[in-house]
Amino acid sequence: MNDWQDAEDRVEKAQELFAQQKWQEALDELRAAIAMNPYNSSWYFNIGLTLDELGRFEEALEAYQRGLRIEPDDIEALHRMGIDLARLGKFDAALKTFDQIILLDSSYEPAYCERIAVFAAMGNHEKAEETFYIARQYKEECPRCYFNIAHSLLERRLFDKAIYCWQRTLDLDESYPSVHVHLAEALGLQGELEKARQHYLQELRINPGNTDALLDLGDLLLEMGRVDEAGEKFRRAIELSPAEPVTHVRYGRWLLICGRLEVARESISRALHLDAHCPGAHMYLAEACLREGELEQSLHHLRVELRLDPRDPVILLDLANLLMDCGQPRPAAACLKRLTILEPDNASAWQNLAVAQFMIRRYEDGMASCQQALRCDPDATTAMYNLALAYQRQGDYETALTWTRRAMQVDPRDGTIQRLELRIRVMQFLSRVGGALGRLIFWR
Repeated sequence: MNDWQDAEDRVEKAQELFAQQKWQEALDELRAAIAMNPYNSSWYFNIGLTLDELGRFEEALEAYQRGLRIEPDDIEALHRMGIDLARLGKFDAALKTFDQIILLDSSYEPAYCERIAVFAAMGNHEKAEETFYIARQYKEECPRCYFNIAHSLLERRLFDKAIYCWQRTLDLDESYPSVHVHLAEALGLQGELEKARQHYLQELRINPGNTDALLDLGDLLLEMGRVDEAGEKFRRAIELSPAEPVTHVRYGRWLLICGRLEVARESISRALHLDAHCPGAHMYLAEACLREGELEQSLHHLRVELRLDPRDPVILLDLANLLMDCGQPRPAAACLKRLTILEPDNASAWQNLAVAQFMIRRYEDGMASCQQALRCDPDATTAMYNLALAYQRQGDYETALTWTRRAMQVDPRDGTIQRLELRIRVMQFLSRVGGALGRLIFWR
């Protein structure tokens, strides 16, 4: 009996530590209690919750599973297990877990909430929306449902609807975590930069230690041309998280923008000291080397970055541009091809892919990529310009002129397009009288 009482005392102490956010200490107490009494399912549940707070989702999943062996119909444990399966990318298993909950209790609305998130992550947006409306039958206003469906709407580039749903989340629960960050991201994508900045500031008032929000705000300020303010945010992020390599990389990138190459290299090298595989670090070192005329060293860092197999869209775009600057269009085209798979609606990715394909003389592929860019952005004058050049190269001057005219309809004051049209007309005339074709230069 003494051991059992001691186990109860340890669980009580663990609850106090959990409330104080002393996750590891709470976990130690719970595991000590389980060692004395391994038959209490609720203690495994508490271990799972604590491991979730520590970000150790695989271990949390195991804890919930052990508790469910004792009490198989524990809906709360099934719910948490489903969430962790989704976090780990095991979407089919997560859906089966939520289905199991609904069989036990069809009115358990949180299971529908999480199904929305899983369907959105799987790209099945029709099912996500369908589940959203089913959930509304059990709980008319649920902040979690609005939060999850907003992600699906954002993926479909329905920015206004996504913003509305995240705003509804705040209306229902003003303390709901990370909503301001998501609102800022959506507003930024919509071009409403000042509104995005305000939401980042609101997030930082609630959570001053949110390093990710600080870094994203820094990037936004750069986009707004507020370079000095951006530097302050990056420096603050380093103060808060000096052991996080990403803070040093982003600060190093800012230093590159400011032209402070030596200090930038020091900052990025510090990131690599913390993590030799830090995404983007070698790429920005390559940029610094290239700007200092060290082409071979730049190529070395670019090759290292390629071996790390980057998947981040921003890194892929910057890496491709640097590769082309270094005269390496083939690997650049490979990076951009991957980017168009990750983001098929990214007009810039298609435009740059077209340039890389033109550089390696894959003209038909380049023209197809320009057409894809125009499907994403019908007003992409760069794609029109490059199409005009491509048709000029083929000697199809009428079609080339069609594209220059279309580009001038979008931007009638663009002198570059006006000069291109004049040049094509001259070449068309020369071709009729046997003149030679001029050398083509494709723009990026």
